[in-house]
Amino acid sequence: MKKDEFADTLIEYLGREGIPFSSKQAALCREHVLLMLEWNRRTNLTRITDLREILVKHLLDSLLPSLRLPCTGPALDVGTGPGFPGVPLKILHDGLDMVLLESNRKKVSFLKVLLSRLNIERIHVIEGRWEDLDRLPGPVGTSGYGLITMRAVRLEPEHLSRLALRSLKPGGIFAWWAGPSAGSEYEGAETVDREGGLAFRGAPSYVLPVLKQLRRVFIWEKVDEAG
Repeated sequence: MKKDEFADTLIEYLGREGIPFSSKQAALCREHVLLMLEWNRRTNLTRITDLREILVKHLLDSLLPSLRLPCTGPALDVGTGPGFPGVPLKILHDGLDMVLLESNRKKVSFLKVLLSRLNIERIHVIEGRWEDLDRLPGPVGTSGYGLITMRAVRLEPEHLSRLALRSLKPGGIFAWWAGPSAGSEYEGAETVDREGGLAFRGAPSYVLPVLKQLRRVFIWEKVDEAG
């Protein structure tokens, strides 16, 4: 894929799924990807270096589930890596107040440069681990997030019992991208229910174009126990 085809192809694939995406938004995603590849020559940000693969495996994988997620309010992307899905979701939904949480210092450095290049308001990067949320600076330590996303991270019980329950506001959504390697160990994920303060809202599937690979996003909602 040529660089000048990138934006048009992204717009086309998203449009097929009913997700409107402007030329300006696509240009921001293209800038994100090109800067990532530039940094990747000296810093390990991604093993995927082909433009078409990046478009499908990073951008479309981040954006195709977006119709099932909140589009405004405080959001936290845990273990964002080089910015997926947090940066594309913020580009798509400007109403999100996005916090990118990443523990790898080199990736944090990349993200800071990226955000200065993109010049998008209400998106911040914080260096740290989710286990230390309460001790981290800035808005990341609050418990009022309407959306928490997690991709390319193995799901552990603590992500639900500690991260989601403590950091989501009532009605907030925790979304976990299962990824290509998720197997039978996640078939019981929906058993987390209201008794624990979370209600399972489904695991919608989608197909990555070109690769024809099935993906799922598991979604929980924090329920208001007083209600």
